[in-house]
Amino acid sequence: MNDRTSTDDSSGKGSPRMVAVLVGGGPDSLRSTDAVEPFLAHCARIGVRSVSVLLAGSAADADRFAPEYLALLAPLGVKTRVVALNDGKGGIDGELLARCDALVVGGGPTPLYLDALTTHAVVIRDAVRAGVPYLGFSAGAMIAASDAIVGGFRHNGADICPQEWSEGLDELTMASGLGLVPWTIDAHAAQAGTVGRAHVASELAESRSALAIDEDTAVIVEEGMWRVAGSGQVWWIDASDVEELPVLSNCSSDFRAAMP
Repeated sequence: MNDRTSTDDSSGKGSPRMVAVLVGGGPDSLRSTDAVEPFLAHCARIGVRSVSVLLAGSAADADRFAPEYLALLAPLGVKTRVVALNDGKGGIDGELLARCDALVVGGGPTPLYLDALTTHAVVIRDAVRAGVPYLGFSAGAMIAASDAIVGGFRHNGADICPQEWSEGLDELTMASGLGLVPWTIDAHAAQAGTVGRAHVASELAESRSALAIDEDTAVIVEEGMWRVAGSGQVWWIDASDVEELPVLSNCSSDFRAAMP
């Protein structure tokens, strides 16, 4: 794997840099820790002391799913805090988001994550750009986009992905996300057949581009550069050039020109 980011300071000193790891599935779909290792390594390198894990639903829901996430974070040996987003209705402390050392946003119902977190998009975006590492699984990866896919399995009445991945919505629905990356993100690409949805979403997004990420696969974003880790592939979709659909693996690219 070739990381083209040449400004890396492996000592952890110097000015902070943005690192976001976007995983195309949940912890239960990982075959190894390869997809999350870049996040763990970066957290260890910069001396992260605590990690906040945001999970959709009630406290009982969070308690049920948290062990999978905490097991992945265990090698860091740091304090972890699990925050239940209370079905998107209970609110979340914006000060917590501003103060956290590292942020993990889990998988689950994408609409609930958007309902709970988009009001704090500026706080999260500023924190991540200031050096707070971000790890998003499935829904947590999808909402990192500027134009996020909420759900849906049809476009203009035509099927674009299997209905079971629609989040209960019929037509493709998009909304403003956290704005950590310029392109739209879809997850479970090969496993759920969401590449078609990502393709249509790219035509609706302001960036005119999308990434569809396989399970057990991550896109690692570092200061305007990105690369792929894990066992699967990432489909890069450019709505301005729809004749080809490149499949990417173990690669890197520079997207700084697309950033606002």
